[in-house]
Amino acid sequence: MSRHDSHAHKRSRVGLIVILVLIAAAIAVVVLNPFKNLAQFSPDQGAATQTEESSRLAVRVHAAETTNLRNYIKVNGNVVDTDSIDIYPEVAGKLSYIGVRVGDHVETDQVIARVDPSRPGANYRETDVKSPVAGTVLAVNFTTGATVSPQAAIVNVGMLEDPEVEVAVAERHIGSIKIGTEVEATFVAYPNMIFSGEVVRLSPALNPMNRTLTVGIRLQDPGRLVKAGMFPSVLLYTEAVEDALIIDRSSILYEGNQPYVYIVDEQDQAQKRTISLGLVVDTYAEVIDGLSAGGQVVIQGQTLLTDGTDVLVVD
Repeated sequence: MSRHDSHAHKRSRVGLIVILVLIAAAIAVVVLNPFKNLAQFSPDQGAATQTEESSRLAVRVHAAETTNLRNYIKVNGNVVDTDSIDIYPEVAGKLSYIGVRVGDHVETDQVIARVDPSRPGANYRETDVKSPVAGTVLAVNFTTGATVSPQAAIVNVGMLEDPEVEVAVAERHIGSIKIGTEVEATFVAYPNMIFSGEVVRLSPALNPMNRTLTVGIRLQDPGRLVKAGMFPSVLLYTEAVEDALIIDRSSILYEGNQPYVYIVDEQDQAQKRTISLGLVVDTYAEVIDGLSAGGQVVIQGQTLLTDGTDVLVVD
């Protein structure tokens, strides 16, 4: 076979392969028909739907609802025993005996210590130091061998019947606190428990160092779980509104000092509503005018809206 005939034969084979490929493609189009779904709707209808959705602004909404709203002041406290006494020796000398430790219970007239008033060249009889009350030892200020005097308490004894929580309230809040103000306290030692109580004592003067008022709180503690020296977290409840209409604070916008929100109406359009605010607590705000319960308030995307904007509500 000549070289010319060989080239002609190869071209013939290539042409045959191309024809077979084209035939296979045509069969696939007829059998599979990848465009059959396009016949289910008109091109004009699909384009209109896509255009309409793309022209709407996506927003998230939350319905305005009514609930009881309570404002509060959050502070840290210290549990103290208001019914404790310091016990002093009657004479000066060396502490020869101390018979109690912190946490021990003592009875009335129990000897808790002895003082030796002897001095060089003069020996005296030891003097007993007795507890005048029954209670629990809260502090022992000296150890055996120490020199004591009638001016320094050896032991502090508390009755621990009704310990109080003391908190320091900033000057700007004291107008909201009064005797009987409701309180809730929590302790690290009891993480799943809330102790209710009330304000029972207000200091007559502010602390000049930090401009705070010392407030005494009595907690309900029938199980005697609260101990002197504990440090609770305390909520003092101040203003309260029943059946308040509330919205999310994040939904509120302002024109100067005037607050307003956007709601979504039944035609999925944003409507601007000027509102008046009442009590604001944490992430909630009370609306006292300009809005009704159930209103679909925009909480995300509202900064892009104007009155009458078409919106698409998303979850």
